[in-house]
Amino acid sequence: MSLLVSDLRLRWRSLLWWTVGVVLLSTLVASFYKSIAGDAAYEEVFSSLPESLQGLIGGADLGTPVGYLSAEMYSFFMPAVLLVFAIGRSTSTLAGEEEDHTLDLLLAQPISRTALYVQKVVGVALGIAVLAIAVAVPVIALADWSELKVPAANLWAATAQLFAFVLFLGMLAMTVSASIGRRAAGVGVAAGLAFVTYLLDGFGKSIEWLEPWRVLTPWYWYDVGEALAESMPWTSFAVLLGATLIVGALGLWGFNRRNLRS
Repeated sequence: MSLLVSDLRLRWRSLLWWTVGVVLLSTLVASFYKSIAGDAAYEEVFSSLPESLQGLIGGADLGTPVGYLSAEMYSFFMPAVLLVFAIGRSTSTLAGEEEDHTLDLLLAQPISRTALYVQKVVGVALGIAVLAIAVAVPVIALADWSELKVPAANLWAATAQLFAFVLFLGMLAMTVSASIGRRAAGVGVAAGLAFVTYLLDGFGKSIEWLEPWRVLTPWYWYDVGEALAESMPWTSFAVLLGATLIVGALGLWGFNRRNLRS
């Protein structure tokens, strides 16, 4: 795993700054809850929204800790932030190096394409895991002060869901970019799928003919509401990880079978 260690050494500063940014954003969102805790006005405003809009913002009551975290942090905002990192990192790690004409020099060393691909995937997964943990830590640390009291086990369950969801779309970006050799292709496919399926899942909660299609979206399996309110949704977690493994295997096949640009 020497290549993985080397890759982490080269990118640790970038990951550090990303971690600091995520911690600050999470702290800001968690701190704001103190100003609205127990305010019935937010529940009234939420109830007055059309059902379709309620679905898009998470379908949860902003006046409760679980509803606030679901709607303001875990349903869209933090996934979007982590997806920027995951998609950018995933597409730059193989396709980006190929476009920079450094990948062929790396493969000239005694290392197989499979070993290279796997170590790059592990590097991306570690980065996503660090940022997902960085989302939860400020919420736990500020729980008493901010009145944002949710059991730590539920927060870690939501964090695991966030990790699995972002990892799937990051792996999709890597698969497309590594199979084609173009960074932009991976960014476009993963970002486009994330946006389109978000709308499909959100509107599908209130539009009857769209509802059956929700099961095909990663957002449907990103069941952070159950994780925060009840317990770890193991089925959803397993589906996301299983889909990630399948997409990753396709990416490895595509990367192994084509000729790289020198």
